[in-house]
Amino acid sequence: MFKHLIIATLAIAALTAPAIAQFPPPGIYACVTADNAAFGTLTLLVAGDYDFKSTVIPSGRGQVASAGPSVNALTGPLADIHLTGSFSTNAHGEAVFIFDSDKGRLQCALPTE
Repeated sequence: MFKHLIIATLAIAALTAPAIAQFPPPGIYACVTADNAAFGTLTLLVAGDYDFKSTVIPSGRGQVASAGPSVNALTGPLADIHLTGSFSTNAHGEAVFIFDSDKGRLQCALPTE
């Protein structure tokens, strides 16, 4: 009985805890393929707007949606290639994106100088 009470309490706490939104940090990210070939430049703006420049696919603007670390392209050239993935952020707030798409796996990160 005590075990059921603990489980019920934890379930209620989990359901009533506020959701924490996590948005990818805005920036200009260099995107490469799994073979480390240049794929394009992703300029991520606030509120999920982006501009993508590429010689591999058509360039253009669109929007991404984010839920926690998950990122999905909603519109624009990245949606056209069914781009989905996630990002992680290091201690300096720099993000690295790993995406799957119709063009294969892509990684987007701040350019190294």
